Amino acid sequence: MIVDIFIPAIVVLMMLIVGTGVQAREFRIILRSSGVLIGSTFSQILLLPLGAVIMISLLDPPQELAVGLLLVSACPGGALSNFYCYLGRLNVPLSVMLTALSTLLSFAALPFILELTVPAARSNSELAIPVLQLMQTLLLFLLLPIGVGMAMRYFFPGLVESNAVRMRTLSLFLLVILLLLIVVDQWNTVRDIYMEAALLTLLFSVFAISVAWGTGAVLGLEAIDRYVLSVEFSIRNVGAAALVAASTLGRPEFVAFGALFVVFQSPLIALLLYRYRMRRIKA
Repeated sequence: MIVDIFIPAIVVLMMLIVGTGVQAREFRIILRSSGVLIGSTFSQILLLPLGAVIMISLLDPPQELAVGLLLVSACPGGALSNFYCYLGRLNVPLSVMLTALSTLLSFAALPFILELTVPAARSNSELAIPVLQLMQTLLLFLLLPIGVGMAMRYFFPGLVESNAVRMRTLSLFLLVILLLLIVVDQWNTVRDIYMEAALLTLLFSVFAISVAWGTGAVLGLEAIDRYVLSVEFSIRNVGAAALVAASTLGRPEFVAFGALFVVFQSPLIALLLYRYRMRRIKA
């Protein structure tokens, strides 16, 4: 029941909310400022899975953790990053555009990244990546809802903008429900891997923030936008990871790491936002 109904439904609603934050005309900005948006997006798409493969090679975690980390690293930025940027008074439009763009590109990138990286998890021969089926899943449950959300923003701009805060809150509530469902459904796996999951979360998050900060430096971004990249690179779309693991791969135990990842990562992101706030106060 959880796999077949609740996870896809929650993912669709969260992606629809992401879409309401994007205007169609903003994609023209992507074409005019390719250095920042496209450069940042490709940096996370290419470098984060590479970092995950290196960590797996060095630490040799159990298969549930290894594949879970690869799923998280290969998935696009999560809508939670937009909420964090809103709380931290960062550049929310930049965060939303990066989330939307990475999600759109994940339609083509995620299946092939998984096909290339999953062998690093030393998984058994039964774990094959159904590329075409995975692309269909991403099209139906990620891209299409974002398009619907964008259409809502276009036809009902006043209604969407007046309810923007409520929709961010709803997105956070949906994420909490998703995490609870995963923990309940995969309690035995969660109980077995939580200690190692905490270590992998810390290592991957530090790596993602370092990559984001370096990318921002290369692109010549100011400090405030480097913080946006740090949040965006760290927060991954756990809903998409759950959808891929449970619905497409048929291995719901792989998403247990994703739920723990969000929980263990939240104090680190809070510390990052606190550091930014202290920097603003001093300035």
